[in-house]
Amino acid sequence: MKTTGPTKLSTKELISSMKKAGTKRKQRIWTDIAKRLSKPRRNRAEVNIEKLSKLAEKNKGKTLVVPGKVLGNAGVENSVNVAALSYSAEAKRAIQQKGRAITLGELLEANEKPSSMIIVK
Repeated sequence: MKTTGPTKLSTKELISSMKKAGTKRKQRIWTDIAKRLSKPRRNRAEVNIEKLSKLAEKNKGKTLVVPGKVLGNAGVENSVNVAALSYSAEAKRAIQQKGRAITLGELLEANEKPSSMIIVK
């Protein structure tokens, strides 16, 4: 049986570093995100900007973590901080107009508190 999961080397390295950070920092959120990223690409989260905008309105000041891809071409109405594996070009442009769009690797290096993050499915 053929194995499934990430084939990109950069994604594999990110998963490995998240697992290490989870055990070293004793923060389960990193191992949870790594587990979600270990799934095949077709099973990863694909979140639209509109959903992120609504979640950001309810959870002001928190970083929305998407273990997958952010999609959409709509505008963002309020300030949004998003960390994702990847973005569509239009989604990244729209988020950067009102907020911050970073990669999961940058979030891991920023050493942000788990209480200020929300995982989006």
